[in-house]
Amino acid sequence: MANIMAFKQGDKIIAQGDKDTAAYLIKAGWLEVHRKRVDGSEITSVLQAGEIVGELGLAGLSRERTATVVALTDGEVEVIDRGTLIRLVNKPGGALAPLLSALFMRLQNVLIDEEIDENDETFIAFAKLEGLNDHAKQALCNRPKMIGRLPWVFGAYRPPLTVTELFDDPKKIDVRLTGCSLRVNEKHIELNAVDGGGLTLRIVNYGDYCIVDDDEYTHNSNNDAVVKLALGKHVIQFGDRSDPFEFRLDVLL
Repeated sequence: MANIMAFKQGDKIIAQGDKDTAAYLIKAGWLEVHRKRVDGSEITSVLQAGEIVGELGLAGLSRERTATVVALTDGEVEVIDRGTLIRLVNKPGGALAPLLSALFMRLQNVLIDEEIDENDETFIAFAKLEGLNDHAKQALCNRPKMIGRLPWVFGAYRPPLTVTELFDDPKKIDVRLTGCSLRVNEKHIELNAVDGGGLTLRIVNYGDYCIVDDDEYTHNSNNDAVVKLALGKHVIQFGDRSDPFEFRLDVLL
């Protein structure tokens, strides 16, 4: 039986320097990870449902916690100690798939965090993304996001249900879209750089409709719609026409 632990906004899940070997698979809510470097600077990242923290302790790769983890919202985690891990390994079927997916995602995010640190003086942002309605704000944990690498992908997501599904078609999704008619695990909208400045917005699969700055765009099976975004602010709406996602994108470079 899963060991589920509920948390409230502001709760400290992990403290850097503590000795513990459990990992925490996020089932609901958002967590913020603070890791202090040797030079005293701090790296901050945000995790959501389907992701994991504490994996180094679980794997025996660190005797002390390497970061502090604080709850940004209410939610719950599944506590995975080594006994739980052994039971999952020995259990038939796809019991390990959610854990493996979270571990792979965590590894990918850690590598990206090492390359991109918004607090670094050398960090350069291509654009700033903000949610304008509840759906979009929830997808960004109610905070603006600085885009420091491209391509940048909006996509629907759910954790894989089996190990086979895990390896079928792995994609990096930067903004996870939930609660809409979009198909799961697909790339829906992708941002890319343009020579000379600005961005392109490639519309791959967007639900009922997609509007960029009051212009509606369509998609067919043969060609994706591509919209050039000049420097400045743009409004993007897509998903269910009756209750869409609505983002503001400020193109900076």
